[in-house]
Amino acid sequence: MSNLPKILSLILVAFTVFLLLAPAGMGASIRGLTVDTNEASAEEFCWDATTFGAFCYPINKHQNFVNDSIAWGERLRIENTDSTHGAFGTSGPSNHVLDEGELVYSTKQYNCKYKLVSELCLSGDGIPADMGSGFYRMLPFFAKPYIAIENDATQLSSIVCMQGGSDKKTLRIGESWDLGKGYTLTVHQVDAAGNKVWFSLEKDGEEIESAIVEADGTVESQVFTATADFGDGNDQLYFVTYVDSVFMGSVDSLAVFKYTWLVDKDNVMLIKSGDEHQGLEVKEASEAGLVLKNPDTITIDVDSDKKTYFTDSWYFQTSDDGKGTGGIGYILYPAMGLKNPGTYKIRGIPLDTGITDASGFCWDATTFGAFCYPINKHQIFVNDSIALGERLWIEDVESTHGPLGASAPSNNVLDEDELVYSTKQYNCKYKLVSELGLSGGSIPADLGTGFYWKLPFFGKPYIAIENDATQLSSIICMQDGSAKKTLRSGETWDLGKGYTLTVHQVDVDGNKVWFSLEKDGEELESAIIEADGTVESQIFTATADFGDNNDQLYFVTYVDSVFMGSVDSLAVFKYTWLVDKDNVLVIKNGDEYQGLEVKEASETGLVLKNTDTITLEMDDGTYFTDSWYFVTSDEGKGTNGGYIIYPVTDVTIEAETASESAENDVAEVEITPDETNSTVDSLDSKAGPAPQVRESDFASESDEGAEGSEESSKKSPGFGLLTCILGLGAGFVRRK
Repeated sequence: MSNLPKILSLILVAFTVFLLLAPAGMGASIRGLTVDTNEASAEEFCWDATTFGAFCYPINKHQNFVNDSIAWGERLRIENTDSTHGAFGTSGPSNHVLDEGELVYSTKQYNCKYKLVSELCLSGDGIPADMGSGFYRMLPFFAKPYIAIENDATQLSSIVCMQGGSDKKTLRIGESWDLGKGYTLTVHQVDAAGNKVWFSLEKDGEEIESAIVEADGTVESQVFTATADFGDGNDQLYFVTYVDSVFMGSVDSLAVFKYTWLVDKDNVMLIKSGDEHQGLEVKEASEAGLVLKNPDTITIDVDSDKKTYFTDSWYFQTSDDGKGTGGIGYILYPAMGLKNPGTYKIRGIPLDTGITDASGFCWDATTFGAFCYPINKHQIFVNDSIALGERLWIEDVESTHGPLGASAPSNNVLDEDELVYSTKQYNCKYKLVSELGLSGGSIPADLGTGFYWKLPFFGKPYIAIENDATQLSSIICMQDGSAKKTLRSGETWDLGKGYTLTVHQVDVDGNKVWFSLEKDGEELESAIIEADGTVESQIFTATADFGDNNDQLYFVTYVDSVFMGSVDSLAVFKYTWLVDKDNVLVIKNGDEYQGLEVKEASETGLVLKNTDTITLEMDDGTYFTDSWYFVTSDEGKGTNGGYIIYPVTDVTIEAETASESAENDVAEVEITPDETNSTVDSLDSKAGPAPQVRESDFASESDEGAEGSEESSKKSPGFGLLTCILGLGAGFVRRK
């Protein structure tokens, strides 16, 4: 009976592990502009649509969005209204408590022109009567665009369908278009002459509108609008479409629809003072706009490993304390987690060519969310003389078209070598070293000083082998500080790229585990580790010859605990770190990656430039790599006849499968920004590595890394005799 308390304690620990393991989930996020609490004044803790990419941002309305006296759209700010904890910023750089009412979210509607009106250049009497002046009012509310009914911010209707200017929808006779939220548009017949179409709009299978439209070349005939009473308004426009063309063929009869616009008239959101949305309370609700504030005190966790949510999906991310200027204060930014399936735009800070100097077209990891950003290294990332990490800038080296910027606001041509992408490696501490507080002689020999070098390349973090930027190995698995992986005897952990870790057996005393690391089914490493409470016993490392170097570390793991139960035998792994030793990316001058050419390849960093002229398309996207592109406003929407420009990449969040949602402790999940980009780390320099976007790329240093999915296998036979043969009494045995 003397062992009963120990057994019960072990069972409780194992059960607690199961309860605490978080489900797997998509981990990408959109982050706002960073603020240094020991450098910014109290008034600078403010984000608008140009500095927080989660907010709705109609680029052509940039001037009114950044104008503080107009302040269209969404804004988030911190203000000091309670003296309990004082103000944020230089007057109190360590303050991290928001008292009641100090976090303020506001939103104001703005006018938008119907696509039908703008694309067909309608004006005056040429605008259908139901469309009034040709404008409607849009109000963004927690990053989602709504229609402000009768220009009233307290009455909102969601947008169901809004076709872009170049979008078309072709329907055959009898075919239905699912517009969303139960609305459908069905084509019934096309007349024999092939110039008229009969269609109807239904809601939940019930017809609500029907029309016969003639495509005779006149706007008046080809437009169809519908109104209804909803909100507090009568005869409110809720549906617009335009029949671009009709075709009667011997096989198919078709109708093409454009400029379709539909709002949900049956679900109006009424907003009143005192209401609560996303955890914030409505303090002001008027026709002109909305103001919401935090009803309770918010204590921000000043820890790079933690997030402080202030709405259901928005949170504050900080560095560790003391990472601000001069080692005082911390770095802070708002972020939005991306969990729902869909495609999201990660954009850089917009710049106005009419007021930005030629040397000002530069984005780093704090101003372009596609770049890797270890928040605890903020100071050396923003320091121009050090310039670690990734940077993208435009420079004038060719006189053909001149520089971008205030001296030539309308110039939209980048000559050869004028677009520059650079990246420099930075040192990172192994999680095992930082989390266990190792130093000096307590650091395992294979871990050297406890640091490795990481180099971000087109938004993806790589290991710079022997601190050489020209030899890169991709990170396969990197558990963050709080992540755990629990494996039963016989279970296999899919680390990614063919690497697996398999637990073979747990010894009968429940303090040792035998596991192996395999690649494509072939064993690479094997070990028996004793969880005896000493770091030396519980760590396992592995080295190999790869790149131009010998005995390079490629695998680290730590057995946190071992449990032998009557039903299950378990081992818990932490701080696992694995790089792909079998696929080294060697970079040389003249190589091409992502459409840019390597101009400088040295141990200390890489510089790539455009090899061909790039003409920026106004009011469109212009790709300059396989996945990054510039977006511009219409010409003349900037100051002094210039335009607005920013870089952007798309991130696609895929729906989780049933097996993915069942996984219980995956720290990071790799997310492919675009389905057209492969995720293969090719050694073919012309193909280049396709970027992948992970939570680490948008979050803190501590979150950088990816962990493979979990996969079960059949259990192996009992440990017993084999354990004794391998040395049960010894601390641990390693075979390499």
